[in-house]
Amino acid sequence: MQKLDSVKKHKAWQEFQDQTNISLRNRYVYFAIGKVANSTIKHCLFQIEYEDQPREALSLFDKRASPLLSPFQLRDEDFLNIINGREFFKFAIVRNPFSRLLSCYLDRIRTRSSPPSRAIRRYIRAQGGEPNPLTFAVFVRAACSQDSPQQNAHWRVQWDDICYPEIDFDFIGHFEHLWEDLETVNRKIWGRLRPEFADPQANYSPKRTDASAQLREFYTDELIELVLDRYRMDFETFGYGDSIENLMPRR
Repeated sequence: MQKLDSVKKHKAWQEFQDQTNISLRNRYVYFAIGKVANSTIKHCLFQIEYEDQPREALSLFDKRASPLLSPFQLRDEDFLNIINGREFFKFAIVRNPFSRLLSCYLDRIRTRSSPPSRAIRRYIRAQGGEPNPLTFAVFVRAACSQDSPQQNAHWRVQWDDICYPEIDFDFIGHFEHLWEDLETVNRKIWGRLRPEFADPQANYSPKRTDASAQLREFYTDELIELVLDRYRMDFETFGYGDSIENLMPRR
């Protein structure tokens, strides 16, 4: 299973299991990315998956409670047929790395007790650094020094996080025009806009950061160059420009 083995070049195998969401009923695969409206998208998808069932989602964050399958729940040959074939609609939503990194910092890294914060602090100490105080600059320098399998899912290069070279994607949407792109996803899967996805004001994130409005408060020229270099595959592959002012992808 050469293609499944190649996933490990991009990220940890367990994270691939946790972030890959397969609907046998509706024939799609959603490749989730941390800090890219993951909670909102899952909330809507879970509602649809439980349609006509007297139950509610127990958790958006515990994959053991998800109505969507992970790859390990299928035979390898069946999963490979899904990701290589045309019968399942395969999609992901990406985000400009500048705002995604800042959102991660504001939401996860400044909260010392969160697993991502503990992970980056351990990494900094292992490199001989000092994570106290863990400023945005310290975080960005550390995140940019990691290779992709080392990176946490909340700040991993998205090109690697969705294993872009290994998956035959049907659609890559953008956080910056989320609801327009989710309407495209809806019409490709269901032939219409589902009511679960019809409210562009909906936001089921546990914490809203409004990172895009705060970029210039946190980014220096040094940090901009670091992010442009480390996340170059995201900027180039997903249509983002090379300026911090240009958050919108080229269409």
